Amino acid sequence: MLIEILLKEVIEKKESLTEMWGFFIGIIMSRKYTEKEWIEFLKRIGEGRSARDVCGNDKDMPTWRLVSDKLNSDTGFAQRYAMAMENRGQVYADKITDTVNDMLNGTIDYNQARVAIDALKWQSSKLAPKKYGDVHRMEVKHEASYLDALKEVSKVVDGEESTLDNAIRTRKKSAENNTIQ
Repeated sequence: MLIEILLKEVIEKKESLTEMWGFFIGIIMSRKYTEKEWIEFLKRIGEGRSARDVCGNDKDMPTWRLVSDKLNSDTGFAQRYAMAMENRGQVYADKITDTVNDMLNGTIDYNQARVAIDALKWQSSKLAPKKYGDVHRMEVKHEASYLDALKEVSKVVDGEESTLDNAIRTRKKSAENNTIQ
């Protein structure tokens, strides 16, 4: 049906087929997706599928170009996409248990399971780095400046009375008594 309309337009307007085909594709590609369809897209990502798979194989889903444009222009969508990717990382982490069970049941070989588990661990660490990543960040709150700390150390070295907190005093007394705390 659409091809017939396209051919009629080409014949009536005497435009080239490539120009009309480009126009026709532009109309298809610029289709507006509803919020419900975007939520469905994110749900499929969160279930463990890649965006490439969803965009390329599901005809009811947007193209990767449209997804990319929406990620760049809509910060709310970008945050929800990031959450879906973290959920995808959780799905991959859960697959590790399935792979171990398959290996224990004799369904797959030990070496195949090892390679699959390593790949799943790597993917999980990249998709959900806060949960499965190799680097763990710790925030430290400094209550005093480095200069104040150096002054306190200088007082201790010179034998003067210090205003160090209890934890540091305890370490000092433990060292005098040759005990470990």
